Amino acid sequence: MVTKLISKRLATRCANLALLSALLLIAQTSTAEYQLLDRVVAIAEDDVVLASQVRNDMRQLKRTLAARGTELPPDKIIYEQVLERAIIDSLQLQRAYRSGLRISDQDLNDAMQRVAEQNRLTLPQFREALEQSGQSYLEAREQMRKEMLIRRVQQRGVMRGMNIADSEVENFLQSSEGQALLEPEFQLDHILLPLPEGATKQQRQRAESTMQNLAKLAADKLFAELASELEAAGARHAPLGWRRKADIPSLFGETVSGLQKGEVSEVVRSDSGLHLVKLIDQRGGIEGTLRETKVRHILITPNEIRDEQQARELAQEVAAKLAAGEDFAALARQYSDDPGSALRGGDLGWNAPGKMVPAFESVMDIMALEEVSPPFESPFGWHILQVIDRRETDFTRERAKERARLIIAEGKFEDELNNWLQKLRDESFVEIK
Repeated sequence: MVTKLISKRLATRCANLALLSALLLIAQTSTAEYQLLDRVVAIAEDDVVLASQVRNDMRQLKRTLAARGTELPPDKIIYEQVLERAIIDSLQLQRAYRSGLRISDQDLNDAMQRVAEQNRLTLPQFREALEQSGQSYLEAREQMRKEMLIRRVQQRGVMRGMNIADSEVENFLQSSEGQALLEPEFQLDHILLPLPEGATKQQRQRAESTMQNLAKLAADKLFAELASELEAAGARHAPLGWRRKADIPSLFGETVSGLQKGEVSEVVRSDSGLHLVKLIDQRGGIEGTLRETKVRHILITPNEIRDEQQARELAQEVAAKLAAGEDFAALARQYSDDPGSALRGGDLGWNAPGKMVPAFESVMDIMALEEVSPPFESPFGWHILQVIDRRETDFTRERAKERARLIIAEGKFEDELNNWLQKLRDESFVEIK
């Protein structure tokens, strides 16, 4: 059986090669003389690498190395490296296609748009620039599609086999890099209105009034945009830039903690004068809470002895019993078709946003505590729910762990990718002509 499969596969490959060879021949005379325009230099599984492809890639690599001022290695070395890269790319693309990976036109359009923006061009300008340089926009677009497919198949193949232990995550969070991840940074703008030593009360009052006016002007502007106003007031623009909380001058520490992005502080007084601080931006840091809801429900589903209409009518009957004061838990144990919660009196425990189906969650979110909902339908059947409690849960630590795991994975990716590519190469049929 194995021999037959191998023979069939080789026969298919030979047929494909025969077809390709026929396509690469062009008639020159009526006497059926042919000239070979291209040739196969390698077979990679069910694909082939052509000499023309390798030549084009070699020319591109040489141009890139020359632009960087890098000394070119011998052509033989370049050829071997480019050929191996072409084989690996072919194997990855075949893996992507077999896995059902696809790049949508919208994703491809977005990628081309980003490339154009990186070159400070609009997409039409980028297309025109490519064509003026002798390159085909359609070919560039297709190359981008292949590169995106290769990245996706790499991520799927590498990340799936990557194992990051909990101890690695904890060690990372204890490191200086991990601590920096947890600590936010603030971009601070600052102006100072100096006061002379021994300033009179009247001088201080005038200075205070001046700074309050500047604060109003800065509500919708950056301090740098108030150059003439600052000069007229005798104030000095002294931006603080990006600072971690520990690096913010103690004079402003408490003030900055209370600012929202874009907000200007109250006037801060010091021996050197009066200050205003504006929070321009904030980055880093991981803080987050989620509102969790503790809920119970009774589920009535259609089944072999109860159709849709009968399920609805039974749900209404149960709702009437609840309205009459009967115990929710007892009715859940008697009527609910949810085996996971019925024995617990319908208790579904604590639920974070997104855990329940939208039809259930939309009702759960608007119910007051202890209020019993009217019967409503979801894809699972008819529900009656009651919200028992709500709480705000701090997920800062969990989010920090998720971010740390991602950073560790990114650090390991290159080594793991090399191992994955080598394994892919070793396990594939490759023949160099």
